[in-house]
Amino acid sequence: MSRRLPLRRPAFDWPRRLTRKLSLRARVTLWATVAVVIAMVAAGLGLLVGLQHSMWRDRDSTGRQRLSDVTSLVRQDRLGSLIPSTGGDADVVEVLDAHGKVRASSDYDTRPGSPSGFPNPLPSRVLEGHPTTLRGLGIADGGDFRVLARPIHIDGRPATIVVGVSLTQAEHTLSSLTTGLATGVPALTALVAWTIWLTAGRTLRPVETLRRQAADITATDLHRRLDLPARQDEIHALGITLNDMLARLDDASAAQRRFVADAAHELRSPLAALRAQLEVMSRYPDPDRDPHMAAALLEDTVRLHDLVEGLLTLARSEDPARSRSPVTHVIDLDEVVLAEVRAQRSLTQVDIDARRVSGGRVRGDAEALRSVVRNLLDNARRHAHQRIRVALGERGGTVELTVSDDGSGIPAADRPRVFERFTRLDEARSREAGGSGLGLAIVSKVVTAHGGTVHADQDPAPDDGGLGGARLVVRLPAASPPG
Repeated sequence: MSRRLPLRRPAFDWPRRLTRKLSLRARVTLWATVAVVIAMVAAGLGLLVGLQHSMWRDRDSTGRQRLSDVTSLVRQDRLGSLIPSTGGDADVVEVLDAHGKVRASSDYDTRPGSPSGFPNPLPSRVLEGHPTTLRGLGIADGGDFRVLARPIHIDGRPATIVVGVSLTQAEHTLSSLTTGLATGVPALTALVAWTIWLTAGRTLRPVETLRRQAADITATDLHRRLDLPARQDEIHALGITLNDMLARLDDASAAQRRFVADAAHELRSPLAALRAQLEVMSRYPDPDRDPHMAAALLEDTVRLHDLVEGLLTLARSEDPARSRSPVTHVIDLDEVVLAEVRAQRSLTQVDIDARRVSGGRVRGDAEALRSVVRNLLDNARRHAHQRIRVALGERGGTVELTVSDDGSGIPAADRPRVFERFTRLDEARSREAGGSGLGLAIVSKVVTAHGGTVHADQDPAPDDGGLGGARLVVRLPAASPPG
């Protein structure tokens, strides 16, 4: 049997693990400060590099100009042992012979024939004409210099003009700037972190207020609402959303309490009847009466069974797991309708007309759709006087099922309510009619879960070809034909 190895976290996951226990305010401050520090360090480095490049370019330009000036003196045969100065003391010029000895210099203290303060031999990069930084030279006041050189012939002999431009002032400027940045960046970082901490705290304060108020709300006071901040911002929108959620929870809780109360009431009635009749049978046995009482007990038991089945069907239709992964198949709804019509005909003397049932294919749960048809026919059978009409057809991508009866109908103002649990509108639709008040609620839940709609209407009068009673219409999406 193989052993499962523990999962290894990626190496780059450490920042998230490090900050996992920090508050949102601390995380916002930390990451914003880190971003600002990175930006400031990058900007400081860019400034230093750019300034250094600019200063080096300035000194290279000065060196090239001095090379050109001395070259002109040589060509005009005006070069003496002392090279004229340009008025500044930041550059040193020497003309060296083939052995590296000084032939001419801009420094009064350097005599012809003396050793040069530049390296001997010069670096190849310098001899190739590229400006190069040489450090710790012993020329002038010493230090670092940008050095340029140009080979030349004097009186037919090879010589080299070497120019060194001091970097002392530039390095001092860069050092001062570096010191300023090293001091200023931490101070600015602390200021930025403090500012972000205060700003994040003020921004999140309404969220904390909403959190405390929400924590105080329990299942018994869902009617309470959160205080909305005055500013019309995202937190205000969050408060509105939370209040809307509380309103929905309040409505759902109230509906649940009503449902429990109604279910308890509906279950209590048949149970009380069963108990009373059983007590009579046990205390006062009567062979002539007992068969009739047994039939009444059976009727109450069937009613109780139907009520429990209805509650179970409603619970299943509202199960989120079943809603997320419904069992769907292509179903011939006309076969389901005709089978249920045959079953209903054996239970009633009412005429059930199914001549208008034609083909209709839908996609869904066969058992759930069968309960829809059964409940529609049960409802019509309880309230019809003599006739029930069933129609089924498909048109425009929709399958429409209509069940009509010739009963008293449903008032227009009450038609939306008949799909609520335990709804009874009048004496004609009372408990004595045999219904539990759950059938049409089950129809509504199942049809909605299948992407359809259901509504109650008034059937046309008999003179207009209708039955004149209630008409219940279910519309479901037709199953797509196989591609």
